[in-house]
Amino acid sequence: MKVSTERGGGGPLADFLRARRNEVRPEQHRLAAGSRRQVPGLRRDEVAFLAGISTDYYVRLEQGRERRPSHAVVEGLCRALLLDTVAKRYLRELSAGTATGGEAPGMGTDRREAVHQLLGSMTVPALLVNRWLDIVGGNALGDLLHEGMEPRDNYARLVFLAPGARSFFTDWPELARCMVAALRAQAGSEAGSARLAELLGELTARSDVFRSAWSEHVLYEKAMDHKLLRHPRVGPLALDQHVLDLPGSEGHKIWAFHPADEATANALLHLAPAPPPLGRPSPEAVPTGS
Repeated sequence: MKVSTERGGGGPLADFLRARRNEVRPEQHRLAAGSRRQVPGLRRDEVAFLAGISTDYYVRLEQGRERRPSHAVVEGLCRALLLDTVAKRYLRELSAGTATGGEAPGMGTDRREAVHQLLGSMTVPALLVNRWLDIVGGNALGDLLHEGMEPRDNYARLVFLAPGARSFFTDWPELARCMVAALRAQAGSEAGSARLAELLGELTARSDVFRSAWSEHVLYEKAMDHKLLRHPRVGPLALDQHVLDLPGSEGHKIWAFHPADEATANALLHLAPAPPPLGRPSPEAVPTGS
C-alpha cells in the first residue's frame, strides 16, 4: 500500500522548504514577530526577502512548480532558513536532482569483497549498511548483535517493526527519532526515488511514531553514537557506535560497535561464536612407537 509521507505535496524540495520555514522564528532574523501573524514561522515573502529572490519564485519552489534553483538561490535559502551543515548539504542535493529512482545503490564486486574481508577482520560487531539503512553485510558478531530480532534486513524496519524492539533498545525513543532523521539525511538526492518510497510506505503505514517523526523533516548525521541494548542471551550491552564512511560507494557505511565498558566487553566474548573444535589426528597420522 502506498502512503503519502509528506504534508503538502510538490515533491521533496517543496516539502523540506515548507517544514523548515515553519521552524524559523522572525526574531531569529530580527524581524518583528507581531501579534497577528498567521504562521508559526516565517512567511513566504520573508523567506524570499532574506534569500534575495522574488516572492513569486519562492512560492513556485514551495508549490513544486520550480525544482531546480540555481546555486545562488540555494545558498540564499540556506541563510534564510538558518540551516546547519547537514541540512545545507541535503538542500543542495535535493536541488541538484540527481536521484536515480531505481534500486538501492551498490558497490562493485571487487570493492564489496574487500569490504567484507575488512568486516571479517574486525574484532567488534560490525555491519555494512547502504543509503536506505539496508543491512547488506556484517561480521559474525554483527550478525549476532541483534539476535532474535526480526526483521533484520533494514535497520529502520528493525527499530520500528520488530516485536520487542522497545525493550531490546533501552533508549528506544531517542533511537527512533535519530533513525528517522538519519534516514532522511542519508536519502539526500535520492529522496524521491521508488526504493525509498517503498520503504517509507511500509514504515508510515505500520508505525505512527515513524510517520509523525518523518513529517518533521529533521536531519541527523552521526560519526559516533552510544547504544544501549538488552540482549536476550548475554544481557545489557553498552556500545560506542562508530560510523565509517566508504567514499565512492554510493552511500555505504560501516557501523562498528565498540564495547563502552568492561562488562560489555566480557558479554561480547560470550556472544562470539565458538571456534570450531580441533580435529583428532587420524590413526594413520598417529606415530607408532618402536
